[in-house]
Amino acid sequence: MEIIITEYLGYCFGVKRALKLTGEVINNNRHKNKKIFTFGSIINNPGVTEELSKKGLISVQDISEIEKNSIFIIRSHGMSPDIINKIREKYEPEIIDTTCPFVKKAQARAKALSQKGCFVVIIGNKNHPEVLGIRGYILNKNYMIVEDEKDIKTIPQNKKIGVVIQTTQTKEKLLLITGRLLEKTRELLIYNTICDITGKKQDSTKKLAENTDIMIIVGGKNSANTSHLAEISREINNSTYHIESFQEIKPAWFRNKKRAGISGGASTPVKDLIDVKKAIEKL
Repeated sequence: MEIIITEYLGYCFGVKRALKLTGEVINNNRHKNKKIFTFGSIINNPGVTEELSKKGLISVQDISEIEKNSIFIIRSHGMSPDIINKIREKYEPEIIDTTCPFVKKAQARAKALSQKGCFVVIIGNKNHPEVLGIRGYILNKNYMIVEDEKDIKTIPQNKKIGVVIQTTQTKEKLLLITGRLLEKTRELLIYNTICDITGKKQDSTKKLAENTDIMIIVGGKNSANTSHLAEISREINNSTYHIESFQEIKPAWFRNKKRAGISGGASTPVKDLIDVKKAIEKL
């Protein structure tokens, strides 16, 4: 069987940066008593999260679990400034910001649109940490998070609507939603805040899906960008499987298949893709 790995593989710039900063903090505090906390996972990859946990990073789901005079790392997806300020005031930690620069750009665009008096539409997953963080930068709270076309019905008619999009969403969704938003306003301001590498990974995955019998998408099930790659691939290639580890591979998937494609999300290490390739070769 021929096995092809996408040309755009491994961590994106934002993930590399977040892991580098986090690694430096852990190493610099190896012999100190300060605890290191983060709110949620630094990146959406279970394997990496487990490795960082073993090295001493404490991932909490509630800020009440943070301790005073500790170190607090802002995850790559960013956070609402209100929550960051609460943490700063109550626990007085040393704060390390690993927010992806592309996410910071989306946060700044959302803030700017609200300052211009726009009703702000954030296109993205309603419960995703990046989207919740972007929401926190909208000054007048005059906004709506739009996941799909159905949400547009509840948006009131507005003189001016401004749009930002979760950095890991698809270009197709941006075009679809903004097209429908023209029915709600006479003035539509759009900032395409999709990350550059996200677009390249999506295009590369689409091309690979068109030229293979089966597609394996590797990455965290909780990773938005990896899930979108699986969706894009599945639209073209029904034999698409989203896995987190090579251990999930089933021989039955590959029956009568001659070409297999492998792609991975922005938070998927190259090693994980290589492990999947080796596992397929052994079938």
